[in-house]
Amino acid sequence: MEIEFGTSGWRGKIADDFTYENVKIVSQAICNFLNEKKVNVITNSENTDKTIIIGYDTRFLSEEFAKCASGVFCANGFKVLYCETFTPTPVLAAAILKEKALGAINITASHNPYNYNGVKFSPCWGGPALPEDTEIITDKSNELLKNPHYKFIEFDEAKDKSLLKEVSFIDYYIGLIEDKIDFNLIKSNGSNIYIIVNPMHGTSSGVIDKVLKKNGIDFDILNPQRDAFFGAGKAPDPSDKNLADLKARIKEYNDKRNNNSDGKNKKIAFGLATDGDADRYGIIDEEGRFVEPNIILPMLYNYYISGKNIKGDAARSVATSALIDRVARKYGFKIHETPVGFKYLGKLISEKKVIMAGEESSGLTVINHTPDKDGIFTCLLVLEMLSFYKKPLNSLVKEFMEEFGPIFTKRINEPVNREKFKANIDSKMAAFPSIFEGKKVINKSFVDGYKIFFEDDAWLLARLSGTEEVMRIYGEADTSETLNLLIESFKTYLNK
Repeated sequence: MEIEFGTSGWRGKIADDFTYENVKIVSQAICNFLNEKKVNVITNSENTDKTIIIGYDTRFLSEEFAKCASGVFCANGFKVLYCETFTPTPVLAAAILKEKALGAINITASHNPYNYNGVKFSPCWGGPALPEDTEIITDKSNELLKNPHYKFIEFDEAKDKSLLKEVSFIDYYIGLIEDKIDFNLIKSNGSNIYIIVNPMHGTSSGVIDKVLKKNGIDFDILNPQRDAFFGAGKAPDPSDKNLADLKARIKEYNDKRNNNSDGKNKKIAFGLATDGDADRYGIIDEEGRFVEPNIILPMLYNYYISGKNIKGDAARSVATSALIDRVARKYGFKIHETPVGFKYLGKLISEKKVIMAGEESSGLTVINHTPDKDGIFTCLLVLEMLSFYKKPLNSLVKEFMEEFGPIFTKRINEPVNREKFKANIDSKMAAFPSIFEGKKVINKSFVDGYKIFFEDDAWLLARLSGTEEVMRIYGEADTSETLNLLIESFKTYLNK
């Protein structure tokens, strides 16, 4: 086997390739990498105390894998801050900056199925590790695999020798959230909104519910308990297909409300969900419909500018809807387009070049917050937006789309011969017609994949999957008919 350390770290199947031994090897590789890093880019000073934070999610044996990693780091002379309970990814991102740490190790497979786990490394600036770092860690891990060796001390012995400290950053993170979210505004709208939260058995349980309760916000909660199977073996991914129980609870509440003849209950239920490590979000409106991240992102950007009076450029990935571009144009700002991967978006946030950054796969963060995506914060910001406008989410979406739409997005997966694709794609892009299916080509981009821009914000994108033998084709247009035509014609052109 080989270890591949990408943006979200290294992931594998528990007891197959994700084992105690391999976690120790990957941890040693990260130790070796960090020992070669002489300067903390945040403090611009030499690293002296070598602080590393180690956290974990609610998956099977996550805390035991975290203890293995801790033993390696302690044996290598690092000062380990070990989270005393399962901890969301955005909390760890905030903790890195608070402690001026070298980084954090997070034992998580995020939204992947229950039988996976992973090691995610976040460097000193708090966001996901960039390719120049993960490539080195990958090489070092695979070198160690050839001749397995590592330094190690048992967790209890390290604790007895004061080489590590058990800590919690959850209250600190809640304080950061309270500084940015207007809970008084949310509370003032309490007679109109009934919140149903779904942590999906993940790490936001004990955090999002705690901050709501602390601020006097009425809510209900689904799936708060730890369940390493995430409910009958489902993936803890807050996507449309995985939130059936949340949709059903919302519809049940709202139907009962509508059928209540006394009319005393005016609250309308809607839903907030997060994934296994709480860096992704899912939003369900009062009709029980999933609201796409491609809509949530530009709506929140519009609210940041017009509602919160926080103004500036925004960033999105190359595969994310251009709907946010229309919002930026209205206010005279620019959209920064990045390759796929939140590492690039997080870096722009860290450098304060944009006020908001997001992607179509449910990742979002804002300026002066964590430079990693934060599902908890995003859910609460949606709640604040609803309270500001004092309208149901469905109505806000409709009004927003009337102003900035229409726009339709789609993605398909097409089987592909990788070598043939790589050999032919450059010539195909060079020869791409200036008029395609009646639309004028206005630009091309090869930032990540092969993207064609048309008039009226329509676009097409082809990218090779990093994990499957498929070509992903994305598209966007002002009607579903036009979109389907563009995607099918693009697929045919690429397969010629």
